[in-house]
Amino acid sequence: MTCVMNGALSLGMQMLLFPRPPTDNLLCETINKLDAPEGIMYVGLEMLFKRLTDFVQSMGVEEFKEKYDLWKKLKYSTSGAGPLHDYVRVPFEEIFCPIRVGYGLTETSPIHSVAPFWGSYKTGKLGLPMPGADWAIFPSDNFEAGPICDGTKERGGFGVENTGEICIAGPHVMMGYLGKTRGQEDNLKIWGGQRWLLTGDIGFMDEHGFVEIRDRKKSLIKVSGHSVFPKEVEELMGHHDAIDEIAVASLPDEMTGEKVKAWITLKKGYKIDKNITIDEIKEWCLNNMAKWKTPRLIEVVRKMPVSMTGKVQRRELQEKDIDKLKQGKPIKG
Repeated sequence: MTCVMNGALSLGMQMLLFPRPPTDNLLCETINKLDAPEGIMYVGLEMLFKRLTDFVQSMGVEEFKEKYDLWKKLKYSTSGAGPLHDYVRVPFEEIFCPIRVGYGLTETSPIHSVAPFWGSYKTGKLGLPMPGADWAIFPSDNFEAGPICDGTKERGGFGVENTGEICIAGPHVMMGYLGKTRGQEDNLKIWGGQRWLLTGDIGFMDEHGFVEIRDRKKSLIKVSGHSVFPKEVEELMGHHDAIDEIAVASLPDEMTGEKVKAWITLKKGYKIDKNITIDEIKEWCLNNMAKWKTPRLIEVVRKMPVSMTGKVQRRELQEKDIDKLKQGKPIKG
């Protein structure tokens, strides 16, 4: 409603609505008939951008461009509701248009920042806060210590070495949870006369105020004292020629505390033990990332579990394996 309805109304645009998610060819055929002299904007999430790119690549870019004019009409795209990996973003932008990432939470009504459509833009960054909104990086384990970086030169803890929890302040931040339905969760705190929301996202800020998310605080994996961010491992594995989708999470390990497991789907034409093996994928990982980041276990799945909004459910995959371990059953990978 914020991005599509309010955005369209404020810009005097038409909205193209479907009663249920259309197939890719129906979407493209409908847009072929659409009179849009100033172009269109596509508001989606990672899964939708990937699906559209796969559709183009399956029929061939040249044949797609001859049959459909979506690639000419599409001027801007916005992404939200989860991370946007480069292995999805780059192929889409090569065919269509730039994707700009919006960021926010239900608790922030729900938009907080958006990457600029014009002017300076930094790949992989969230952009800048909306007018009247603030953010800062606080220590992920000690909010009371004060911000590591708040975008000022006086407290200039810029860069990846100053990673911490992204905290948000402003009039759009909720007052609290009705009836304290979230139990004992305490993610609203006061600092410097402002009420701050602790987002649970881990990231850092650069000297221009752009923030980059590394991962969710609860998703961080500790391998022999090393911090492993699942999003980073997913990003790296996404460049493997055989891998289509990836989800990474932790499993308990007696020697290292936790170990990394990756669940993957394969691209069309690839089959395990026919033209690619798990050991070959592990070897590729060892050659392209630090040893402690390399998944100890890799399992091929037919399909990734996703939420109603299209987010891959890492936790569902993780919990199934943890349940098996508790029952003394072997796990794949």
